[in-house]
Amino acid sequence: MTRTGPSGHVYVLSTQTTLTESLCPLLESHGVQLVLFETVEALMQAILTLAPEVIVLDLGLIPDEPGLSGLCTRIAESTHRRPSLIGLAAGQERGEEALVRRLAARRAGLASYVSGPVSARRLASRILALCGFLESSRYHILLLVEHPDEGRRLALMLAAVGMKTLVVSDPMKLLARLMVFKPNLLLMEMQFSQVSGIELAAIIRDDDQFHALPILFLTDETDPVRQLWALRAGGDGFIPRPARRETLVSAIEQQLRLSRWFQDRFTLSNRRENARGFLPRDVFMSHLEHLLRTWVPGSERQGLLLLDLDAGQTLLERLGHGGLERLLRELEQCLGRHLNVNEAATRLDDFRYAILARRDGSAKLQALADQLHQHIQAFALQDSANTRSLTLSIGVASLNPPPADLQSLLSRAELAVRSAGQAGGDRVHVWSPVTLESATVMTETVVRRLVKTALQQDGLRLLFQPILPVDPYVEGCYEAQIRLHTLGGDELSPADFLAVAARAELMPKIDRWVLQRTWRTMLERQEADQPPRLLVHQHITTLAASDWFDWLRAQQTRIAPLKTRTVLEFQIDEIRRRRREAESIFGRLAEQGIAVCAATVTGNEDEALLLTQLGVKLAKLTIEAGRTADPARLGNAIQALRAQGIAVIVPGIDGPDDLRRVWMCRPEFIQGHYLQLPSSDLNFDFQTLSHETR
Repeated sequence: MTRTGPSGHVYVLSTQTTLTESLCPLLESHGVQLVLFETVEALMQAILTLAPEVIVLDLGLIPDEPGLSGLCTRIAESTHRRPSLIGLAAGQERGEEALVRRLAARRAGLASYVSGPVSARRLASRILALCGFLESSRYHILLLVEHPDEGRRLALMLAAVGMKTLVVSDPMKLLARLMVFKPNLLLMEMQFSQVSGIELAAIIRDDDQFHALPILFLTDETDPVRQLWALRAGGDGFIPRPARRETLVSAIEQQLRLSRWFQDRFTLSNRRENARGFLPRDVFMSHLEHLLRTWVPGSERQGLLLLDLDAGQTLLERLGHGGLERLLRELEQCLGRHLNVNEAATRLDDFRYAILARRDGSAKLQALADQLHQHIQAFALQDSANTRSLTLSIGVASLNPPPADLQSLLSRAELAVRSAGQAGGDRVHVWSPVTLESATVMTETVVRRLVKTALQQDGLRLLFQPILPVDPYVEGCYEAQIRLHTLGGDELSPADFLAVAARAELMPKIDRWVLQRTWRTMLERQEADQPPRLLVHQHITTLAASDWFDWLRAQQTRIAPLKTRTVLEFQIDEIRRRRREAESIFGRLAEQGIAVCAATVTGNEDEALLLTQLGVKLAKLTIEAGRTADPARLGNAIQALRAQGIAVIVPGIDGPDDLRRVWMCRPEFIQGHYLQLPSSDLNFDFQTLSHETR
């Protein structure tokens, strides 16, 4: 193991000297100091002076269940830090007694219960996990370096931080060594005398056993085109030569963030260590989606809060990954104390949390956000050495009026939290119902009037964002994205006005406008050979109208060469709700040579089967799926769709980390602001990009 966070303290209430003597060196090697107490009063006096990260309680020294509950309450009230409490079983447990004791411990307030006989190594592992330490000794790094001396130098650097390494000098032995060593990461040079690292990366990505293996290149290559070749072949990043220890370890730690402990922290999948009211991300999002899909009276009393950590990257650089995770675990405990039994929270990504709250009215929903904000301010002041810059921007979105889908609800909260961040952070902003960047608020009536005016006076705008193929031999395409101009000159995104337009039954007019404007743009800007492929958002309700296909035939003369270049994009929820109509419509579109794409797909097997039955061959995942920190989740979604012959678009590539993470999963297409922002031009040079990467 290796320490990845700052040192901490662990208090142990016990008279088992043999156990504590074995436990001490296991913790001290990580900079964690164990302090032993034999009486409750001595323990409580120490807590008042310095609160520890973890407290271990020998339950044999606590006389009864009320005594344990009272002690847990005293500890919680004596410090704002809220240490994690571990209970050691008083003795061997038999039959139903085991559950009875664990139930009593849970009700008293213990975070974890260790049954007897207690192993010092197992207890140390539990303590270190709660303290926020990454167990990197489990990770194997294979070094493919042609010169043995350099390989040994790198191996010594990694061994110093607890990683096991294997140095391979002959690249032709790579596959055999991979089979035996089974590394968690491959670090190799880009050029060997017999073969190139790019070729090796492509071969590894084609292997069923190692297609997801992280690959870092050790190189002095600075040519961006050659770096892109390496990424396209399967690389995940670069370490410049000569590799200094700090650079080497930092780059590898970025990959180790995908380890089990950090993955549990990002997804909250380790339910044992979660704060009260916190759910794993997948469970939370699934419940929220189900809530919106099966709307019942009373749901409008609920709201979604997004909490963004201000200056999260700065905190990460100062505290390191382990230190930041420890701080965030405390933050989660702080947030959890404000949740009632009908509310839940989750961690959405590195620096963002979400809370599904249930309060009587929007005023009380905002009051909850204000309470959280004030409590976090107080929490940050308790330890100014580490948390002075810990502030939150909070966005509040109500479920009234009912959002069209999960993405609409998330967009509401996103708009509010972004507004809070742009105003300087450390504040609460509320969506009500459309919050502009200028912080003005418009009612639904105003939005509806704007949409109607825009349709009459050309107030809508169409932007195009390229969708890049991962395979350079595959054709790229664009997605048409609509915007609405406001009277003040601002632009509203689709999430801000389409739900209002749908309730006003204006979507058929908007859909036809989008198609006509897209076709006009394609005709105006098409090259000498053929126009680009474009994805165009439409709705089943629009195409289900009795005159829609007659309207399409009326465009025949003008759009004949464009139909096979047009891909109509439909939301998966609407496809699911209106399956019979979708089946008929998709069949008629196929007869016209028009392809279909399903949008906001999560990638589960039921969706893949449904799309296959409907003949859909292209699917665009949700933003959340593309931004997930769990590579297995994204990889499984892609594989489930690919197994049914469905190509996958992964959106949300908004930075280099997104690109690296998604590239590992090898979807067919990627899309995002980091690749290119939406613009009014169809000028992305797919052809040059393809030639350069061959």
